Order: sequence, then C-alpha cells, then structure tokens
Amino acid sequence: MPLTTLVPMLGLLAAGLGVLTGVPQVLRLLRSPDATGLSHPSAVLAVLASGTWLSYGLALLDPAQILANVPGLGCTVVTVVLAGRRLGVPLRHAVLAVAAWVPVVAVTFALGGVLVVGVLATAVSLVRMLPQVLTVLRRAPLHGLAPSTFALTQVSATLWTAYGLATGQGSVVVCSVVSFALAGFVLSRRCPPLVVARALHAGRFGVPGQLLVRPFVLARRATLTLAA
Repeated sequence: MPLTTLVPMLGLLAAGLGVLTGVPQVLRLLRSPDATGLSHPSAVLAVLASGTWLSYGLALLDPAQILANVPGLGCTVVTVVLAGRRLGVPLRHAVLAVAAWVPVVAVTFALGGVLVVGVLATAVSLVRMLPQVLTVLRRAPLHGLAPSTFALTQVSATLWTAYGLATGQGSVVVCSVVSFALAGFVLSRRCPPLVVARALHAGRFGVPGQLLVRPFVLARRATLTLAA
C-alpha cells in the first residue's frame, strides 16, 4: 500500500479510536454517582485541549484532527458537567475557563498562525492530566475512574505518535508521547498490574484472560522452583 494512502488511514484510525477514549468515563458517570478520584480540573483542561486541537485541525483542514476532536469536544464537555454534579463542583469555573480561553486561541492564531496554535494545543494537552496525576499521587480512592478510558488513551496516543512522525507534526508527537506516559501512570494506580494479573488468572475475564497471563504464571512458578 502506498505511503500516501497509508498515512491518512493511520490518522483516521487514530482519530476514530480517539473518539472512543472518553466514552467509558461518560458511561461510568451516567451509571454511578461515585466520581471518587476523578479530577474536575483535568476534565476542564481536556475541554480546552480538545477545542484547541479542533481549531488547529480546522486551520490545517486535517480530517483526522477534525474527526477526533468534534465528538471529542462533546465528550469532554459532558464529562465536565456530569463530574461537576457528582463531585458538587460549581460549573461556573469551567464556563469562565472556556470563555477566557477562546480569545487566547483566536489571538494566537491571528498573531502566530496555525503552527503556534499547535504549540498552544500541545501546551494545554501536556498539563491537562497533571491534576489527575496529583490526585492519584495523594493516594485518594480512584473508584470513579474508568480504566478503559486510560487504556484507550494509550492506544490512541501510540497511533497519534506514528501519525505525527509520518506527517512531520512535532506538536502531535510530543503531546501523544506525554499523554501515553501519564495515562499509563494513572492506569497503573487504578488497576495495579499484579491485581489485574491475579484477576485474569482467577478467571475474572474468562479463558482469554487466563491464556493472556499464563506465560507469566509459568515463568513465576519456574522462578520459585529454581529458588527453592
């Protein structure tokens, strides 16, 4: 397949998966009143990040960015509203943040052009997950977090990194690599690997889960046998 065809397909695949990343968190908030461990500031920053990337994509007429961030923006807005209600956080702060951010993006585009908007989008994307990471570091209960959202974020970030490298969009690469690392950290605290491995081995997710961890179980048994 020609590279000129493969690269746009990679971008659309990353965008399509990116659309799904926030869905598990929205569904969790709809099903449960427990939003413990979810950082509302991170959710607000996600709205700003999606809006800025959408502006960047529209300026470049990049189908992948537009496809990812139109529904992505809607999903982040719903998350902010639902999380605010569950956590008892006034929504006026989120509204003020968006109202203040829109002219910042407009002025940035007018003065620096689309590349500077990309830098701005990267900057807000780099910091958007930091409040969530700080919440995790405080050892707060994390029952309100949807693990699938962070797992999908890692897969999506991997595809966006490849797409950014292929298209020479450095801002996309930097943002994706950092997003991958931070999402992985949060996921490792929400679902510790050892706990997940034990659940899989116990049949929590059926035979496929047991087969997935079987090599690790056999390796551990062999190690214990040698140590004895």
